Amino acid sequence: AGADGVIEVPGEIETIQGAVDAAAPGDLILIAPGTYAEAVDVTTDELTIRGLDRNEVVLDGQFELDNAIRVVGASGVAVENLTTQNYTKNGVFFTGVTGYRASYITTYRTGDYGIYAFDSVQGQIEHSYTSGSPDAGVYIGQCFPCDAVIDDVTSEYNGLGYSGTNSGGNL
Repeated sequence: AGADGVIEVPGEIETIQGAVDAAAPGDLILIAPGTYAEAVDVTTDELTIRGLDRNEVVLDGQFELDNAIRVVGASGVAVENLTTQNYTKNGVFFTGVTGYRASYITTYRTGDYGIYAFDSVQGQIEHSYTSGSPDAGVYIGQCFPCDAVIDDVTSEYNGLGYSGTNSGGNL
């Protein structure tokens, strides 16, 4: 990142994955409007990944890529203000993390879940829309206590609006 802790995609680094790989904890990744055919893996703590326009920053899996953004064991990551579509698995996927947030996310046509938090605690999913997931639009599960909040989410035209297998405790 520059001295300002902000990495601009594609202005400074061409891909979202490239920006995530270059980022340090506490950095902000700002994504300009466009369509990105990427499956992004995040393993760095305390990143914020933010689209500049929820409807114009689109991660498109083209029915070939598995997850739009997968946060693996990285705590304190926020994903904000973007759309994911056409992934074979999930839109935004948090797994094995403490502290996560998905805000102002839109997901369309995923193979499993729209926004998926598995074995993750201290989370927040808010101001989002999920549609077209054969399992659930939103999932928080495999956690106890989950210490998680879902607020202002519309989940429609999915197998389930919400699924929470093996979950509870401040949920």
